[in-house]
Amino acid sequence: MSNRAKTILLLLVDALILVLSLTIIVYSRRLGHPSEGYLSKHYNLFSFVFPFWILMYFIEGLYTLRTYNPAGLPISIFRSTFLSVMVSFIFVYLFPIEGRDITPKTNLLLLGLISIPLMYFWRKFFFTYFSRDVLLRETALIGSAETIEIVQEELSRKPHLGYKIVSTSEVIPPKTQLIAIERNLSNKELYQRIFSMLGSGVEIIDLAQFAEKISGKIPLQAIDESWFIEYCGHQESRSYDLLKLAIDKSVAILLLILLIPFAAIILPLLLLIHGRPIFFKQIRTGQNNRPFKLYKLRSMVVDAEKHGAQWAKPGDARVTTIGKILRKTRLDELPQLINIIRGEMSLVGPRPERPEMIEKQLSPNIPFYNLRHLVKPGVTGWAQVTFRYGFSQDDSKKKLEYDLYYVKNRSIWLDLLVILKTVKTVLTGAGQ
Repeated sequence: MSNRAKTILLLLVDALILVLSLTIIVYSRRLGHPSEGYLSKHYNLFSFVFPFWILMYFIEGLYTLRTYNPAGLPISIFRSTFLSVMVSFIFVYLFPIEGRDITPKTNLLLLGLISIPLMYFWRKFFFTYFSRDVLLRETALIGSAETIEIVQEELSRKPHLGYKIVSTSEVIPPKTQLIAIERNLSNKELYQRIFSMLGSGVEIIDLAQFAEKISGKIPLQAIDESWFIEYCGHQESRSYDLLKLAIDKSVAILLLILLIPFAAIILPLLLLIHGRPIFFKQIRTGQNNRPFKLYKLRSMVVDAEKHGAQWAKPGDARVTTIGKILRKTRLDELPQLINIIRGEMSLVGPRPERPEMIEKQLSPNIPFYNLRHLVKPGVTGWAQVTFRYGFSQDDSKKKLEYDLYYVKNRSIWLDLLVILKTVKTVLTGAGQ
């Protein structure tokens, strides 16, 4: 079964769990004899509620197989279900539906309590079942030791993706079903041997593409200049350009209008507690390496960089009291809506860095670093919602692998996915 089919299966069973849970609750509370009209009213109401629950599970990452985290599964299910119940209360009581005469407050609470364990045990079964050895594809990895190690590490944590490594050398076992080979391998004889296997039923894939498929990032060790020419050398379609630009500016203008009440509260508060300046301005590098002035709400002390540019640190003492809240919720980024309207940034894209950091530390030490500037920088991005906040040059290298994934795969769908995951960051305060 393909991983897309597995995702669809997860979603369908989740929907079934919600419907069955609701049915059990209604029957139990009516002692097994609910009237047909009473049951229908619940089904009609929850037909509006359940899609939102599924959306919350999606935002939480419960349908993203390659980022599945067994350790965080209970928290993820509880958090997304709890938030779904709370928002459902608001929907049911503040936005009544014509002809509806039920307000299932208790049923909503019971639904949350029942669905949490059912969702958890269903996923435990799902991942255990699809991690069985008999369902895994025999996979040979051929390339540099460093790249192979990266892929092995990913697959060891994600057996449910359906791959079993049977070879990491030039010896290809007879039952191999998939070969992931590095494009810059110097062994021409091996290339010819693998080329002769085309049409034999064995799938052959580029190792960088395979790593991208299972991890959502592109290992720098697995690519070269030809990779960029093949995947990034052409311009995206004009229709995507225009649609993205229209969405960026429309959303930015709408948000600025909607945030006027918020600004009326937070700006005087920032001025009262931390003084001037309220806004923070700094030169950053944009698309095609063009510098621009980025705007943020100030979250650090005024003389935070009196000794020159430096990396942020966990628990950074330079961050102010309110600044910690602003950073956790990403609200300090809101003035960048102005940068979007000016055409310097997009809603989604790589995080813009400072020119001096790029010139002195990042570009000289990280291969292909400047190629993240093939697209506009974003207020949020694939690297920001997938990897932690960067505190070092090594973190920047790892984030570049996610940025390159975005540069290669950018689309309206991927932009929407990033925005939805950013909603989770804002609601849970998972920022830095």
